[in-house]
Amino acid sequence: MARKSWTERVNDARPHEVKPCAKDFADIKRGQRMLLTTARDVAGALRTIPRGQEVDMKTLRAHLARAFQAETACPVVTGIHLRAVAEMVGEQLDAGVPPRDVVPVWRAMPEGAPIWKRIENGRSRLAAQRKAEGLPV
Repeated sequence: MARKSWTERVNDARPHEVKPCAKDFADIKRGQRMLLTTARDVAGALRTIPRGQEVDMKTLRAHLARAFQAETACPVVTGIHLRAVAEMVGEQLDAGVPPRDVVPVWRAMPEGAPIWKRIENGRSRLAAQRKAEGLPV
């Protein structure tokens, strides 16, 4: 079976879920309504970040949780989907798609964030976009 492309992963039609957390996990307490988001949801949230501003993972998770009436968003699932969006955008930028036509994922990739070590596509172009918007690189 062929591996899905990053674009296919981001555009997966499966819906998000909100369910009670089964046990204390990271900064989440047992019983809290936790969002298991999707890459599409993450991409949508990233499109709302104004040019020249950035958010960290905690802020992104809080925004997603509010949007879907949850108390919190799972840090692991959100991180996985943030990477999928970053990889997709990196591929698009590498292919010559103008930055104005892609999800501005670089606004959720603060300097020194662990995601920089994981992404394979477009790292230099994502960093260039941060620089172009006056964000630390």
